[in-house]
Amino acid sequence: MRIDKDKNSITTRDEIIPGYFILDLGVSSLINAPDPMDLKIWGSWSFNLSYMGNVDLGTNFKFLPGVSLAVDNYMFKNDVSLFRGKNVLGEDKIQFYELEKDEVIKSKFSVTYIDIPLELHYIPNPTKKGLRFALGGKFGIPISGATKIRYKDDGANFIEKTKNNFFVSQVRYGALARIGYGSFYLFGYYGFNSLFQKDKLDCDCNGGSPITIGVTLFAF
Repeated sequence: MRIDKDKNSITTRDEIIPGYFILDLGVSSLINAPDPMDLKIWGSWSFNLSYMGNVDLGTNFKFLPGVSLAVDNYMFKNDVSLFRGKNVLGEDKIQFYELEKDEVIKSKFSVTYIDIPLELHYIPNPTKKGLRFALGGKFGIPISGATKIRYKDDGANFIEKTKNNFFVSQVRYGALARIGYGSFYLFGYYGFNSLFQKDKLDCDCNGGSPITIGVTLFAF
């Protein structure tokens, strides 16, 4: 809150910044992942920065529409990676392969998204800090995909990065839920469609349904 003595008026935070900046930090995984994508929990980080509008719906409810930039990382447990290329039939596919390196330190796949989140928040007691609840969803589009391999050969360290769309699904959409106290929340997200376009995988396997769990900080 800011008081303007000359104009004898009070300016609230919502008048200065009519919304919220939200930071989500979580762990990404896949349900029914492609068989070669055996993932580590540690290293499969998800980062999401959002700006959410604030629409009051009575005393206890708020509707928060927004826009966000998200990065989901998937860390491989085994020494594998993926590439996009022609298979033996000449079809453009995503293929998994074993890494032939002296020592693989880490191998991961990451996707960056622009999302539109829509959330309904329930605040039982708006005048006090207490439990808060939210249900909603988001839909978005991928803007980049990349593999990163860090390894050693003959005692020297190397890093290989490859950027491509890797036939990630052209649109993603799913549901999310939050429960929190004050400015801190726990959240969970479940994707209704697969990470990859299933018909573009060079294996008889699923495209993998993304899930993310983590913590949320409301910055304002």
